[in-house]
Amino acid sequence: MFRASFLFAATTLAILPALAQDGYEPPLRANDLTPEERYSAGKHSDANPAQVRGKDIGARRLSANNVWTGLRAGKTDDKVNENYVVYGRPFYAMAAGTVVGCWRNAPDNPAKSKHPDFTNGKMPNGGNHLYVLQDDGNYALYAHAKPGSIKTELCPHNAVQLSSNKRDGGEPSLLLDTKVDKGARVTPGMPLGLVGNSGDSSGPHLHVHVVKNGVAQPMPFRRGMTTPLGDDDRADIDGPWTRLDGKEMPARRVLLWAPHKQGNYTFNGVLAANYQRMVDHLADSELMPGLITCAGNGATYNSDWSPAKDKDWASFNAMSPAEAKAKHSHYTGLGYQRTSSYTCGPHSVAVWKK
Repeated sequence: MFRASFLFAATTLAILPALAQDGYEPPLRANDLTPEERYSAGKHSDANPAQVRGKDIGARRLSANNVWTGLRAGKTDDKVNENYVVYGRPFYAMAAGTVVGCWRNAPDNPAKSKHPDFTNGKMPNGGNHLYVLQDDGNYALYAHAKPGSIKTELCPHNAVQLSSNKRDGGEPSLLLDTKVDKGARVTPGMPLGLVGNSGDSSGPHLHVHVVKNGVAQPMPFRRGMTTPLGDDDRADIDGPWTRLDGKEMPARRVLLWAPHKQGNYTFNGVLAANYQRMVDHLADSELMPGLITCAGNGATYNSDWSPAKDKDWASFNAMSPAEAKAKHSHYTGLGYQRTSSYTCGPHSVAVWKK
């Protein structure tokens, strides 16, 4: 486990607790959006006991006055799937398991309406979907994918239309056409498909829920952060963002800052006003800083990041010379080593690691 401490301004200290080791991986990744886009989530429905803890996940773009819109920049027609921020974004496995049911070639609905193939009973409710029996004994549904985006290695059913609506009567009760025997294995974070608008859906989104014996099961996520999204679609990009840290997403409208994929990253020219927000997000993503430099008397920051590897670390920026000396004395006294230090004008930034 690592503990991360950050100083954004000389008088503001924020301490992040150790990251959770239990819970699912969120089914989306921040890398697949721009810096001013976030996923959005809301409660699915109370009508079906198997899905009451499910989530319908879209994506939104920050526009003027802290308003978040679901349409891409320059697009106004909400009846076109491709105009939506979330459409075509990848989604990923939340946990390890085996595919037991799927469909992959159903056509997309037009946005704001249902396709005739769905209304005529020729398309599964989940449209293009994967049903996964997880190793924890729960079943997870990933629904409404873009046509053809689920690979044949995961879904062997290539027909466009169902031949019947008969069910096999098992748990869960799968359509005979969608059932998979000896299905493919999936692992946490594995790419599964692209977000679409197929099946019982009237707009592009990813539906996910987990069920066992017909009863909805919790979906605690080990990474990711949320902030409330108002009914007026307003939210401050600075949050406050709350780490999920092994808990379920709130049962209300939220913006979801999904984690970054594990890997090595370099971020250059990050404005000081955006830097702390980025650091909190990358720490939640289980990444740790390497070299950090600043420019323009601390107006911007450049930083390298890599997987955290269970190390203790601390990083402070906007430090005066006296603060930098005190921090170095404090952390070296705790057994840390300073691995990065840079001064620009009256301020400095540094990283200490055990």
